[in-house]
Formats: sequence, structure tokens, C-alpha cells
Amino acid sequence: MSFSALSALSRRFCLAILAVASLPAFSQAWVPIINKYSDISLGYVIPSAFGGTAVLSSPSGNRSASGGTALGSSAGVSLGSFTLTGKVGDSWFASAGSPVPFPLVGPGGATVVVTAVDCQPATSGTFPSTGTTGYYYLGATVSVGSNVATPAGTYSGSYTLNVMDPFKGAVTPMTFSVQIQVAPVISLAELTGLRFGAVFTSPAPGTVVLSPAGTLSTTGGVSLGSQLPVGPATFSVTGAANATYAITLPGSVVLSSPDGTLTITAFTSSPGPTGRLDPTGRQTLSVGGTLNVSANQPDGDYAGTFSVTVAYN
Repeated sequence: MSFSALSALSRRFCLAILAVASLPAFSQAWVPIINKYSDISLGYVIPSAFGGTAVLSSPSGNRSASGGTALGSSAGVSLGSFTLTGKVGDSWFASAGSPVPFPLVGPGGATVVVTAVDCQPATSGTFPSTGTTGYYYLGATVSVGSNVATPAGTYSGSYTLNVMDPFKGAVTPMTFSVQIQVAPVISLAELTGLRFGAVFTSPAPGTVVLSPAGTLSTTGGVSLGSQLPVGPATFSVTGAANATYAITLPGSVVLSSPDGTLTITAFTSSPGPTGRLDPTGRQTLSVGGTLNVSANQPDGDYAGTFSVTVAYN
């Protein structure tokens, strides 16, 4: 074999090696990457005798409810959130990777149903010059049954989002957990009534102030006796563990006797104006107020009723 022939063969061999070495670069597939930051949680809802719907709107994160469903505590509310990473300039689009509607399963196998999942601000786009997009958010709509069919507890399931680079045909799935808390109805039970005890009047008007802690004080021409029990009104509040709630007190209440009337104003409470239930879902609420006594108020036993309202924040 001549030198020139050997050189030509060596050159062909080197070119063949170079061609094989460069082949992976031409066949490389860019697969979109989903960077997940949070799952979907609608917080607490309160069912009633009738079914209803709870919505966690995307991208605002605002909640709403309709029908027989009311919103409970917003603790734990979260939109699903993610960014995407892919080949600069390639387009992408997102779609459901699991069937919708789908159930969320709770205590005893009871279910609520996710009827829609909303991806915002878009479901398609182009990978930017950085290769990574801005944030996208997932909200959900959940159909909630009656309080008989939907016992209190945690209802959970999952939703899969697919992201495709249509140019490359590459698909990436990502699973987001979906959760909603069904809260027990918050309730209020009276333990003791509001008791101002014995009050003595005079030609001058005055007041008796009873604090939620049970401390009495007077102003004007009123003095106190010691013959009757004294104490704030107390109530047992029960509901969802660790939930916060708002307390609404009356503006004024009229007490009556056969010979006259008295008014209670300036109601106060402890806790107030909001409370927080303990890990067992309970708290004691105490209420006081100011008894307004006219000059020469007629003697007698004065009685009346008043209402206190509690509602989840």
C-alpha cells in the first residue's frame, strides 16, 4: 500500500469518527421542566343542609362560595404555582393530564368533586430568552354536598398537569395535590347569663360596668349590694380546630320589669373582636356590658335577652 493511499484511508476514518461523535447533538430532545412551588388548597368551607360550590380563583387567589356552601377559615389557602423551563424560543402548551371532574376523598370515604381546574395567566406561550417563564397559577372549583353527606374533615386528591413542547413532541407531567377542609359548623352555647347583681339607685343617674372578667364598677348615683350573684355572660364556642372567628355583640338591650326598663350598652367580650379556637376546636367567650340606671329607678327584678353571633373569619 502506498503512502498516499494510506493517508486517504486515514482521513476517511477520521471523518467517520467525527460524524458519529456529532450525531447526539442533532438528536438531542429538549424536554420542558415544570418547577412546582405550591399545591392547591381551598382552605375551610362550611356545608349546610343544601349542596353548594367553593371556588379558588386563579391568579388572584380570592375565594367565593355559592348555594348552600359558606366559606370558613382561610388558613392554609394556596394556589398551585409553577414556572416552566425549556428551549429558548420553543413554544409550549399546558393541558389536563388527568380527567376532570375528579373526587377529593374525605372521612369515611365521603367525597367532594373538583369540577374545574383553571390555569392562569395562560395555557400556552414561548420560552423566553432566560429559558424560564414567569409564574403560572392553578385554581379550582369544588362541588360540596350537604352537611349530612359531607362530614367535617380533610378531603384530598390530585391533579396532573401536562406541558408539551409541540415542536419536539416532548411532554412533561407534574402532579399537584388538591385539598379542601370541611369545617364543622361553628356554634355557640350559653353557659351563664349576664348578672349585674343588686343595684341601689338615688336621685342621680349612674351606670354599672361589668367587665368580661367579672369586675364591677359604678359611676354617678348608683351603688352596689351584695345579695345577688354577679358575673359576665359566658358561652362555649365550638368549631374547627385552630380556626379564628369574628364576634358580633349587640348595640343595646332593654331589660324590663313590671314598673320600668333599663338598658345595657357598650357590650364588651373576651376574646374580642375575634377569637381563636384551640386544637380541640373549643373556646370560652365572656361578655360584659354597661347597665344604665336612671335617677330614682323603680325597684324590681329586671330581665331581658340579648344575642351574640360568631362566624369564621
